[in-house]
Amino acid sequence: MNPVPSEAAIATRDRRVDNALKVPQRGIRRATALILLLGVAVVALVLLSPERRRERRVARLELRDESARVRTLMGEPETTCTGGGLGHLRRRFPTGTPPATVEQAIGRLERDTSERWIYRLDDGARVGCTPGDGTVEVGLDREHRVLWYVPAAGRVPIVAPEEYLPVATDNE
Repeated sequence: MNPVPSEAAIATRDRRVDNALKVPQRGIRRATALILLLGVAVVALVLLSPERRRERRVARLELRDESARVRTLMGEPETTCTGGGLGHLRRRFPTGTPPATVEQAIGRLERDTSERWIYRLDDGARVGCTPGDGTVEVGLDREHRVLWYVPAAGRVPIVAPEEYLPVATDNE
């Protein structure tokens, strides 16, 4: 049976390492504190960045939300567009989805989308009616409810009711 080392034995081992490194214990404590401080700073920057805050707000969006709730979560849209011209969404469908199926889904979305709101997610994102990566796009129906949305263009696929999304298959 191995005895549990005492605190004195642990402290002795620590000092042997310190002596081998030829660094005073005060220096090691400072280095450890600096590393911990840098780690906390990096985590804070990542979690508190404007992009992360916007991503958390988008994550609270739900299909059929009223436009007032979208405004409450996201603010005023940076760009407002008509419901047509959704060809840029082709890249937002699952990989392997047959092109004809994607076209059919886009046609249905265009038919039922009355307005699109575009928000900048990343500070460098291009915002326009054909939004670039790093944007959030929200498609509203005629009742001004969320019909579909792309939470983070270029990173996350389209979110829409099942009847609008084709099933991805490579066999068609």
